[in-house]
Amino acid sequence: MKLIAIETATENCSVALLNNGIITEKSAEEPRKHAELVLPFLDGLLTDAAVKKSEIQGIVFGNGPGAFTGVRIAIGVVQGLALALNVPVWGVSTLMNMAQGAWHQGIRGQLLVANDARMNEIYWATFDLSDSGITQLQNDRLSAPDDLPLSGFDHALGNAFKTFPNLMAEATMPCDASALPNAENLLLMAKEGFMLHAVAVHEITPNYVRHQVVRN
Repeated sequence: MKLIAIETATENCSVALLNNGIITEKSAEEPRKHAELVLPFLDGLLTDAAVKKSEIQGIVFGNGPGAFTGVRIAIGVVQGLALALNVPVWGVSTLMNMAQGAWHQGIRGQLLVANDARMNEIYWATFDLSDSGITQLQNDRLSAPDDLPLSGFDHALGNAFKTFPNLMAEATMPCDASALPNAENLLLMAKEGFMLHAVAVHEITPNYVRHQVVRN
């Protein structure tokens, strides 16, 4: 199967290609250049793999929560590509993406994922990571830093711990403040789940979480 993935909801601009079981990725932490990097990254991956755009069978993308501009870039690119190629799409939570990355690295147990939401707020969710897979326990939500739960977990990750260093100091579990979502994680999920979750492009919606969207 040939799938592409796009993740631009955070400072990491990441594009990946699944080509007959092999995943390749291009990424850069350039938060203000996502719009100009996405398509060149994709073209480079397809050229390197000798895959034509017409061979792509589906698209996976990060639908948020994250930076409003980044989420809109991903949805805009996906809409254009999916309509042109007539392929199904699957939108995946940025926080689930990061849980997948942790699971793939061998982390097991209760996981807290927390990302900076700007405006002195945090996007977060909780997961159970077992050998059989990932179960989301707390749905994606938005809270003030003081309301983030910091005990009862085995691991935590996300850039909220970089933005608010006091959270790491107060946490009772190891925290990875450098973790970011990427397109490779999306394709690791899509290897098994794409056909179960894929929908027509007109059905996709952004996962803003914040009711009042402010450009950031």
